[in-house]
Amino acid sequence: MTKLLLAALLTLNLIPAPAQRRRAAPAAHVVSTTVAQGQTLTISGPCAVLYAPNAAKIDHLKQRYGEANFYTSADDNQTYMAKSRAYLQAKGIRVIETTATQLRFAAAGTTTTLDLSSPAYSWGLLLFNGREAPQEANLADPANDVQAIMKK
Repeated sequence: MTKLLLAALLTLNLIPAPAQRRRAAPAAHVVSTTVAQGQTLTISGPCAVLYAPNAAKIDHLKQRYGEANFYTSADDNQTYMAKSRAYLQAKGIRVIETTATQLRFAAAGTTTTLDLSSPAYSWGLLLFNGREAPQEANLADPANDVQAIMKK
């Protein structure tokens, strides 16, 4: 009777046959960081860094572009960050989210320091393979950059 029930369930695809079972991709995790102003966040090991402006930078951006334009841009960038986060997690890449203005990447005995307080940085994605200096990636569509830099 048990064999008959199992055969019926397999036939109806209610449970996958052994060949159809897939192992889940390794779970990627997201780490949100808070670093006191003026301090440096040190990063080691392969990861993606999603960075966003801190409160002081937000005030500066509002003054520079006007509140309406700032909020339009902020909404767009938050959407891109959410999509990038989901993509990176699906690829099993560790994701660090931060508003720190100083990032230090440690790789193979060398360090690279980025100053995100520069006007060039507001929202973005950095990919770090753990061996070479981090590289800026396309926040809206990171797939090609992830393949080239992270080899995933």
